[in-house]
Amino acid sequence: HFSCEIEADGKVHIRGSTSGGKTIRKRSRVFRMRLHQICPPGQFTLDFSLPGPVDPRLFSPHFRCDGIFEAVVIKQK
Repeated sequence: HFSCEIEADGKVHIRGSTSGGKTIRKRSRVFRMRLHQICPPGQFTLDFSLPGPVDPRLFSPHFRCDGIFEAVVIKQK
């Protein structure tokens, strides 16, 4: 399970859970862990702030084919 939310003031909230296994299944894909996990198995949260306000309506998150989570957000003018 994984979620990412972005607020207009630039705050980012990432939440999820890890199983601690050597493989991760996402839809029909299977990813094998090659690096040591940063967090222990179980639920995790990560909160941080971007350097300025953003437009959350233009938030574009996705998992790349290599299993990396990537998100693009536009800075508010």
